[in-house]
Amino acid sequence: MTAATHRPARRSLVWAAAALLGLAGSAGAQTADALAAACTVQGGLPAPCAASAVAARALHGHLALLAGFGSEVSGTATTLGTRVQGGPRLSFAARLGAVDVDLPDLSDPAGSRETGSVVPAFHAEASVGLFDGVRLMPTVGGFLSLDVFGRAAFILLPESEGFDGGTTAYTLGLRAGVFREGFTVPGVSASVSRRFVGNVGWGREDDPSVVVVDPGVTSIRATVGKDLFAVEWMAGFGWDDIDGDATVRAADGVGGSASVTSSVDASRTLWFVGASMTFGIVLNVAVEAGWADGHDPVAAYAGDFDPGAGTAFASFAARFVL
Repeated sequence: MTAATHRPARRSLVWAAAALLGLAGSAGAQTADALAAACTVQGGLPAPCAASAVAARALHGHLALLAGFGSEVSGTATTLGTRVQGGPRLSFAARLGAVDVDLPDLSDPAGSRETGSVVPAFHAEASVGLFDGVRLMPTVGGFLSLDVFGRAAFILLPESEGFDGGTTAYTLGLRAGVFREGFTVPGVSASVSRRFVGNVGWGREDDPSVVVVDPGVTSIRATVGKDLFAVEWMAGFGWDDIDGDATVRAADGVGGSASVTSSVDASRTLWFVGASMTFGIVLNVAVEAGWADGHDPVAAYAGDFDPGAGTAFASFAARFVL
């Protein structure tokens, strides 16, 4: 590789490192246990305070999935690379997916019941291949190749279930190649992104407790994929670190309520698998399904909702590569 070839590679990697630092989330958030305790200290009843704290953390996790699902770029574990002429390769996708959203029923004064619904989300995605990477040997290339991607997600939360309406989320991230898929090796890549999710309220005004969350999410994904019999199979692992403010309001037992606002942390791991086919070179159609782990229990909460239960999600996408 010549010095002239090294220079754009170094510029791309420096740009990537700077962007990754900018995507890092904030620290110093407190746990759901601490939020429930703070609500009680302000005069809220223990059961609604605990249920609302559990709901706030669970809602953070559900919104993180609805904003991102599994793979960051649908249908492939291989970075895009650049065109033969040297320009960036472009990818545009539309994805429709859903998450099984279970939460404590905030209309229950005892805070013991559970409720849930399947919530859909629509994503408009774009990716740009910035760098082809380094060829390690004749049949193994794409090492440190680089894509940048963005997404707008429209989350269709049902008002009939007590949400205050739908919301939007925006994602910006980077995907680096480990290997480009070839005859002898699978495609392997890893990505990091930051998601910005709009405010979401859960619970009606006359409910014993209400929560409002404003989450931000730092997401890490690793994917591996290989084309077998004209179908590209993919599997991946992810980790979502969720931060952001949560406001909980709980009845105080004397006709009033207690309200607490704090930054609350949550994190979860997830796994996903997918399959895709390419038609006419430019159109890729992909399906994907996954499972996200639950959260730690909250000592003050003893309702039917299990914070440690996992969450299922699935999506269908059509992606055009130019």
